[in-house]
Amino acid sequence: MRAVAILIIGSLLFGVGYQIVSVPGLLVVFVLTLVALYGLGSMLASLYLLYNREVWSVQEIIQDPISFITGFYFPVRALGGFVGSAASLIPLTLGLDAMRQLLFPRAATPFLSVGWEIGLQILLMILFLAGAMWAFTYIERRAKIEGKLSLKWQ
Repeated sequence: MRAVAILIIGSLLFGVGYQIVSVPGLLVVFVLTLVALYGLGSMLASLYLLYNREVWSVQEIIQDPISFITGFYFPVRALGGFVGSAASLIPLTLGLDAMRQLLFPRAATPFLSVGWEIGLQILLMILFLAGAMWAFTYIERRAKIEGKLSLKWQ
């Protein structure tokens, strides 16, 4: 609800105009981004199982820098090629850039073309889903052998 309210109020207040280039393309990018982020999140969730609440502080520390480098606040192209390339390991970077290109074609300064970003999203999606499967298989195997999930004694 908050995001929808911000979108509507911000669009009306600042007179933002949307020109959707391709609705199917926008949906494909959105779904690929969500699935890739799901895979990344599932893979990183295994850290919570291994290290309990100690990961929480690390999450709090990296949350804002990740929002900054992924282009959440402004297009990632403004950070330069090196930082943008490194940030592209996070699916949100490519997804936001592609969605900007498909929603604001005249205003967007693309980091990569939408086709490249879709291809990279597919690659990231496969990588992160496979990584999540491996991580949870590893944790399950450890739990069966050692009788506990975490690395610490509780």
